[in-house]
Amino acid sequence: MSTAVGRRAGSLVGAAGLIAALTLLSRVVGSGRSLVFAVAVGDTPLGTAYATANQLPNVLFEVAAGGALAGVVVPLLAGPLERGDREEAGAVASALLAWTLVVLVPIALVAALVGPPLLRALFGGEHEQGDAAATMLLAFVPQVPLYGVAVVTAGILQAQRRFLAAAAAPLASSLVVVASYAVFGAVADARSWPGRSLPAGALAVLAGGTTLGVVALALVTAAPALRSTTVPLRPRMRLDPATAARARALALSGVAAVLAQQVLAVVVIVVADLRDPHRALVVHGWAWTLFTLPYAVLAVPLATSAYPALSRHATRGDTVAYAALAARSTRAVVLASGLGVALLAGAAHPLGALFVPTEPWRLAGALLAFAPGLLGFGLLAHLGRALYALHAGRAAGTAAVTGWGTAAALAALLGSLVPRGEVVPAIGAATSAGLLLAGGMLLRALHRAAGPAALAGVGRGTGLSVLAALAGTAAGLLVGSLLPPGAGRAAGAGLAVGAAVAAATAYGAVALLVDRRGARETLEGIRHG
Repeated sequence: MSTAVGRRAGSLVGAAGLIAALTLLSRVVGSGRSLVFAVAVGDTPLGTAYATANQLPNVLFEVAAGGALAGVVVPLLAGPLERGDREEAGAVASALLAWTLVVLVPIALVAALVGPPLLRALFGGEHEQGDAAATMLLAFVPQVPLYGVAVVTAGILQAQRRFLAAAAAPLASSLVVVASYAVFGAVADARSWPGRSLPAGALAVLAGGTTLGVVALALVTAAPALRSTTVPLRPRMRLDPATAARARALALSGVAAVLAQQVLAVVVIVVADLRDPHRALVVHGWAWTLFTLPYAVLAVPLATSAYPALSRHATRGDTVAYAALAARSTRAVVLASGLGVALLAGAAHPLGALFVPTEPWRLAGALLAFAPGLLGFGLLAHLGRALYALHAGRAAGTAAVTGWGTAAALAALLGSLVPRGEVVPAIGAATSAGLLLAGGMLLRALHRAAGPAALAGVGRGTGLSVLAALAGTAAGLLVGSLLPPGAGRAAGAGLAVGAAVAAATAYGAVALLVDRRGARETLEGIRHG
């Protein structure tokens, strides 16, 4: 390997490692945030009101701009950065940031006016819950434009291969939110509400602290982006016609995909509140947090670090380099996602005891149902970016829309048929089915767009990943079965660690025994990119 290639290799691997380490720390704190929420608020009527109101800003942002922004910034900046044209890069980034605020600030204002009566109507006869949700929503709506600033400025930094701030931002956000939950738990008793009133200012601490977390998220990426000399930001809204056309094409694909995802989010809210209004939505929130932990720590760092390089290869028209990096990074994502399946499913039972000690089976069943979807979720994160780099956003959007749409339809169907206590596992199974379908469609789309070389070794890697995941899951479940009935959070935490270690050990052992050479190549991932 030449010195130049070695430097690029080290850069990619180092970036993935940095992102993974910070994301792991962030997600550990995020899981701790869920645990602190479970103690301070829990699966109570107030917890349901909080979870419902806090969903709306996320849905609004994603529908209005999240999908459009997530895949646009890096490929649009790849060209001018490759040419060393700082003025053009700054003009593109400035226009994207300006339009983000122009669109999202009015949406936040409308949400503040329309949202409260809608929430009161959603809760119907539960007047206290409806009023609390409406009050908290007013504190949540500033999150909408703040999320936009965070996404655009993170993309600006990632396009320059500056990954630290974007990876650290969720950690800063989680620390702020954990503090707000802890303060709320110290001053208020959520479990006595609504029979007993909350202290004055308690809702402001709970809801306002959550929004302060999003302020921290935006500041951590906005500050270095504003100081950048490589992509200078100036007040500007105009894009040249060619760049605007590319931005629209990528944005429309992203919006379509996120609309489908938000349909699933709305279905989850409605089904959960109709079938099990006091528990299901909170349990689903914990399940989703734990489901996204291995996804964010294992798959997303690989996808994120490879994205700028894939965009540069595509911009230069270097199809050989693009295909080689796409194949290696896809194999790495598949193997990493399979490990995530083993970890999540293997530790499902003790995790249930950790978060829901009175009824651990509720969360454990949900985690087992969600776990297979990690394979599709990882491919969705990575191959969607790979296709955006080729400006093949329509193919990426079609796969994502089909997958999330299938998940929403199945969630509505299964959620209405199963017993009340099985609603969240039914949603998990529906989500897994949709994500696996999307992953398969994306593999086919990349094959069409970049040729078979872009998927070299991926089939073998997928088979290896599935086999090793089954072994890892079995090992983890065996350790988890040692959990005694009625075990509390401490026992759940200890056995969750033990089950995860057993799952990871079995996963690695099977991968090496079945295909030592292939496993080593895949573990290297994008080192030779």
